[in-house]
Amino acid sequence: MVSESETNGHGEPKPVRISTHTLKPGEDPPPGVRIYADGIKPDQKQNVFVTLLAGVTMSVYVGFMNYFMLLVVLSFFSRTTLYIVLALLGTLLLPAKPVLWPAFNRLWIFKTWRHYFHYSFLIEEPLDPKKRYIFVEFPHGAFPIGPIVAGTLMQTLFPHMMIYSVAASVVFYIPFWRHFITWIGSVPATSANFKRLLRKGSVAVVVGGIAEMYMGHPHRERVKLKGRRGFAKIALEEQVDAIVCVYYFGQSQVLSFGPAWLAGVSRRLRTSFGYLTGWMGLPVPKPLPMYMVNGRPIPVPKVARDSPDFDKEVDKLLDACIKELGEMYDRHRGEYGWSNRPLSIE
Repeated sequence: MVSESETNGHGEPKPVRISTHTLKPGEDPPPGVRIYADGIKPDQKQNVFVTLLAGVTMSVYVGFMNYFMLLVVLSFFSRTTLYIVLALLGTLLLPAKPVLWPAFNRLWIFKTWRHYFHYSFLIEEPLDPKKRYIFVEFPHGAFPIGPIVAGTLMQTLFPHMMIYSVAASVVFYIPFWRHFITWIGSVPATSANFKRLLRKGSVAVVVGGIAEMYMGHPHRERVKLKGRRGFAKIALEEQVDAIVCVYYFGQSQVLSFGPAWLAGVSRRLRTSFGYLTGWMGLPVPKPLPMYMVNGRPIPVPKVARDSPDFDKEVDKLLDACIKELGEMYDRHRGEYGWSNRPLSIE
């Protein structure tokens, strides 16, 4: 629900100011303003060459497993292809460092990706760079391309903060993906890694994970949050300052994943089985607008781990996140043209 103070007096959300201002190095984004990345204009059409380049390079990343498995099959018939496969596998022996490489995130190719999605973002409230936050991101979708593109923007959005992320451990056993995801700031999603990163800064996590890959729906958004206590428990244990909900409008529509009957097997094995489809049935994301909204910080109470009320506080914090995510979605879905597309939190 949207409160009366957030409406224009007729029950409709207040219009959000839109800006095409390009943030300067070290400049914090103004709160409550929808900013188009890299100075893109709301009605700007992308150059055909740039669109093709972005589509092809994203396809290489998104569809890498498809292409790699094809190379493995072909390696039985071609020595050259076998050498390519061995070279790719050999990269797994190289150290996955540095975690969060600023120069990599500033590569021009990522700017073409942001243009491809007409990427825009809004920060509801400014964040204190001296505090630590856990960013809980939704939805994962068929493939988390929205959060990945956002990862290349973090030093622009929050120039005075160090924001890392955690990702499914299996990703770090896949050539190419292993180094790519590390360089944008990710490490395997274990409790120990999560806590270690929180001692260095803030951490983002896509809470729904593999379960959300199979939750696509034509008429509503579906995310998995109920029962996901892990991040709330860590927030209390590490005494972080606040949790921030993040929603990527459009993320659920750019790619599809199936078949749905593989969902149970994938969850049990903590990996995904199936295939990705996007533009024209290919593993190429559809060129749809993407809008990232960072919600209001949810304060984390100070509770000792040995307190008899600790588990109750974990549940209360999770409930607060569920409530804020739903309200934040309602505050902004009209800006994306989704007034009639509700959010189902499961």
